[in-house]
Amino acid sequence: IMYSGASSNRDVVLTAVGGSTPTNVASNVYNGADVNMDGVVKYVGPNNDRDIILQTIGGTVPTAVRSQQLP
Repeated sequence: IMYSGASSNRDVVLTAVGGSTPTNVASNVYNGADVNMDGVVKYVGPNNDRDIILQTIGGTVPTAVRSQQLP
């Protein structure tokens, strides 16, 4: 999981809401960018998907990366 840099997960959320206006919301469609699985993709505001990505990598250093290998 990457919050910043090339191919970051945060960019996937921004692209899902339209890319140029971070206050847009994508809802009522299945989307892999819906990190909290509430049916809405949000980049900013309460219950946004971007903050969950930051919290997952540790919450304080946006350049950190968390890796896991699955079987």
